[in-house]
Amino acid sequence: MKSKKDTSPVRSRDKVIQSLYEIELSGSDIKELLKDLSLQSRYPHYKDLLEGVMKFREKIDTSLSTFMERKLSSLDPIERNTLRLAAYEMLYTNTDAPIIIKESIRLTKKYGAADGYKYVNAILDKMYKSNSENI
Repeated sequence: MKSKKDTSPVRSRDKVIQSLYEIELSGSDIKELLKDLSLQSRYPHYKDLLEGVMKFREKIDTSLSTFMERKLSSLDPIERNTLRLAAYEMLYTNTDAPIIIKESIRLTKKYGAADGYKYVNAILDKMYKSNSENI
C-alpha cells in the first residue's frame, strides 16, 4: 500500500465533501464516520481533511465571510462545504492554491448546482489574492 505521502488527496476530497454534506444534513457524527477504517485506508487524506475542516470550521466560516456578499448559510450545502474544505486547505496546509481552486471547481461541478462552481471560483480567487498580498 502506498503511504499517504505518495498519494493524491483528490479522491479523499470527494469523500470529505460527501461526509460534510452528511454531517450537515443528517446530523451524522464525525466520530461515527471516522470509525470506518476501510474508508480511511482507501482515502488516506480523508481523516486529516475532515477533522481539519470540522476543528477550524468557525475560523474558516469567519474568514470566508470576509470575501462574500451573501451569508455562507444561504449557499447550497455542496458549495458551502466545498468552500470550507478549500479554505481549510489554503489556510492550514501547504497545498498550492491553484490546485485547491481547480479541485474545488471540479467538486462543485460534480456535486453542486449547475453554476455553483462560478461562485466558488470567485470567492476562492479573492481569498487567494488576498492571502498572497499578505505574504
